[in-house]
Formats: sequence, structure tokens, C-alpha cells
Amino acid sequence: MSSVIQSRKQILTGQLSILLFAVVAGFLGRTGTLYWTFIFLYFIVYMYLMSKFGQPKYPSSAKATELDKGKPLYEEMRPFEYVSNDKQYASEMQEQMKMMNVSMILSFVVLIYFFLAFGPVTAYIAPKFSDERIGMTVAYLTLFEGSFAISTLGQVYTSRRMKKQNKKPVMINIPRSFSVTTEGIILRGLTSSSGLKFPLDGFKVELNEERKFVELINETDKAIYKVRLYTKSPKKLYDIIMRRREKGSSEKDDEELKPERTQ
Repeated sequence: MSSVIQSRKQILTGQLSILLFAVVAGFLGRTGTLYWTFIFLYFIVYMYLMSKFGQPKYPSSAKATELDKGKPLYEEMRPFEYVSNDKQYASEMQEQMKMMNVSMILSFVVLIYFFLAFGPVTAYIAPKFSDERIGMTVAYLTLFEGSFAISTLGQVYTSRRMKKQNKKPVMINIPRSFSVTTEGIILRGLTSSSGLKFPLDGFKVELNEERKFVELINETDKAIYKVRLYTKSPKKLYDIIMRRREKGSSEKDDEELKPERTQ
């Protein structure tokens, strides 16, 4: 459960998943082991959907396969080797960990809520319907909506608290590897790849040679998202990115750049 307040897409996805699980659980998992099985599945699916749709939609997003068609200019295969040498990274991650801890606390609160509320809610709502399955469906819907409300209120509280402190959540994304082509930057994760298309509209590009990274910063009303590219040669990477951002950069310019690959 993200500690950054949910987007409309997340809210809609959450409501649809709640409705689906309420119907299925009301007809199949009304008591005992099946109840907790559905609660567990609800948590897993809900958190997956929130994570999937909660990823920031960068203004220059593009498919990695499209960017891979461009001429290769730079590649870093092991950025985390340089992360381990960045002493400031640990302190930066403390703030991000605080938000993750808030999410864990909210999940724990919701779990307790399910444990305590199941009996009273089903005992009060289910008997009001002649069809037990319909009654249990409505009861489940009430339970799931209650958990959604608890989660949302926690996120709103966290967001307002940070706003009072004149802060925004900072989310740092470090790809497991990345490459730069004439078309854009390909970011590779554990299971999938994403891309950012040149000229990187909506991003501010910063160089930190001492800490060995180039950072792409996208700030919204709700949060600050940073794509951090650790590498052996940050200045060279920065120059390549800035050249590709410039208007009128031609293929002739790119021919002067020898592709670099770090192992």
C-alpha cells in the first residue's frame, strides 16, 4: 500500500478489485479457512495492483523495445557496484524507508481490522438479506471498503503532514542496468524494462561526479521522482544525455560518440 496518496486510476482499480473479491468471497468463502484464504488473496492482489498502477507515469515514457532500435551510445551493466560506495545513499533511503514503514503499519492495522470486524459486520448485515450469499457479499463489500478507507485515511494523513512540513515524498529509482541509445534511455529491472524517450521532456538532469551518478528528476504536485543512473563514467554519460536533449542534434554528432559499455 503506497504511502503516496493514490491516483484516480489506483482508486478505480482498488474499487473494482474490492467489488470482484466481495462477490467471489460472498458466494464461496463465507466462513472459516476460506474466509482467511480470500483475505490473504485480497491483500496480495490489492498490493500488486496498487504497486503496478502506482508507478509514476513519466512524461517521456516509452517502450524499451522502441528505444532499443536506436544506435547504442552507452551501457552500464552493474550500477549497484557504485551504489555501495555512495555513503550518502543510506541517509537518503531513510526517508523512503519511513514511508515504507507507514505502509507496513497500515497493512497491519487493516489486518487487525479484518480480524475484529468480521464477526460483528457479518452478524449485523448478512441476516438482513433472504439470500445468505447476497448478504455475505454485502458484508464482504463493507469489510473491504472499510480497509480501503483506513488505508486512504492513512495516506491522506501522511500527505498532509509532509505538506505542513513543506516536504514532498522523494522516490529514488535505481535500475539494475541501463543503456542509452539515440532514441532514449532503457531502464532494466528484475523482471521488466522501461524507457525514457529523448529529449526527456519533464525531467531536470543533474550530474554528481563525486557520487558517480546522473540523476533525472521529475517533480509533480504530489512527489519528487528521481531516476538515478550510477556509472563508472558519469561525466561522459551526462554529456551524451545532454547532447541528445539539444535541439538539432544530428546523426553526424552521434557518429563522433564511441559507444561505451561498462562491465
